[in-house]
Amino acid sequence: MTAHPGLTALDAAVGRAASGHAVAGASACLIDGTTRCATIGVERTEGGARVGSRTLFPLGSVTKIVVAAVVCGLAAEGKLDLDTPVAPLVPELRALGPRGTSITARMLLSHTSGLADAWDGSASLGDLLDASAGPAATAPGESFSYSNTGYVVLGRLIENLTGRSWTEAAQRAILQPAGISSAVFTAPADAVAGHVLGEDGALVAGDLWPPVSPLFGPAGAAMHATAEDTARLVLACATGRAQDGRELLPSRMADEMLRLQAPLPGEPLHFRGWGLGWALPATGPSRAAQHIGGTSAFVHVEPDRGVALAVLTNFPEGWAFGKNVLRETLGYRRPALLPGCGPGHPERYAGEYVSPAFGVTVRAARGGRLLITNPLNGAETDLNHRDDDSFWADFGAFETEVSFMDFDRGRAGRLHTALRMLRRVA
Repeated sequence: MTAHPGLTALDAAVGRAASGHAVAGASACLIDGTTRCATIGVERTEGGARVGSRTLFPLGSVTKIVVAAVVCGLAAEGKLDLDTPVAPLVPELRALGPRGTSITARMLLSHTSGLADAWDGSASLGDLLDASAGPAATAPGESFSYSNTGYVVLGRLIENLTGRSWTEAAQRAILQPAGISSAVFTAPADAVAGHVLGEDGALVAGDLWPPVSPLFGPAGAAMHATAEDTARLVLACATGRAQDGRELLPSRMADEMLRLQAPLPGEPLHFRGWGLGWALPATGPSRAAQHIGGTSAFVHVEPDRGVALAVLTNFPEGWAFGKNVLRETLGYRRPALLPGCGPGHPERYAGEYVSPAFGVTVRAARGGRLLITNPLNGAETDLNHRDDDSFWADFGAFETEVSFMDFDRGRAGRLHTALRMLRRVA
């Protein structure tokens, strides 16, 4: 474990947070009046250099915060109405008919557009939107369902409005004024290696998520930065101010980004819902905001206190590790999740549920148990009852809410899990 000369409180917190996790390498930065950084582990398990304070890590979907800030900045300048359909600016949406032509920027920012989530080999926006051409799990503006596709559309919206690439627009509007110098939008040759769990349970080099085309850049495919710059960046986006006081967003727009726009269905577990770009945590200060990057990055901000935490890793349990660092540094603890007693009528929930991103099977087992397939590996795991039609499941890399709804003839019609809405097909 390395950091600034001498062992710091953040070093110790990172060390404690690593307990119980398969850790390759990580870098953390906490801003709370002062800026402190700490690192642990190596860039690659097979002979890699130790992680340092200047090591670049992939940000994954933390990139979406930057995209959201650029879009909201354009709205603040009067160049975009968040509540007007964007199909005139992104004509590819017209191929989806009335559904596509009703989608607004606010829906895209808050993951309520109804666009199917996808992370695939699509090379064009038209190809990507084909995944949304079939039956939809949710209609535009109806309910929250996380969508990488929606942020690809926002990237195109930025480009068509500004006449610049979304990366250049982000540099001009956010990164350069905020003094973020380490960020790059293509994977550097010396970037840390991703790691996955091998058959023996040890970490081996491997892609954390399937490689995709540059089309997915605005959704989080390629942006890299140091942990310190990431903490400074997300704090700037949350406050609308750079550390030197320069305005990036009017305060009213920064506040609007942090306002609850889309509650999550059912009983919240990690997040109570989404703002414009931001995930709003289920516990902690009411004005706190967070985001995850795949399962390897985690950020937390409290704009009213000037607090930001960024935890970047190169292993699949990075989100859980980041939550541990949050607990060790700021003291936020989520109530323990307990296995619940089985529901009275488990057959109400059994079935096959699908989305373009993944599918799950829920089945009733002996003793009133309900089992759900883990979309990461296909293995079955218990559904733990919480309240009414809300459950939780442990998918290994993360724990997730599982909420059932739209009952017809005694059976659920839809399921919300891992932040996505799925519809029952059998």
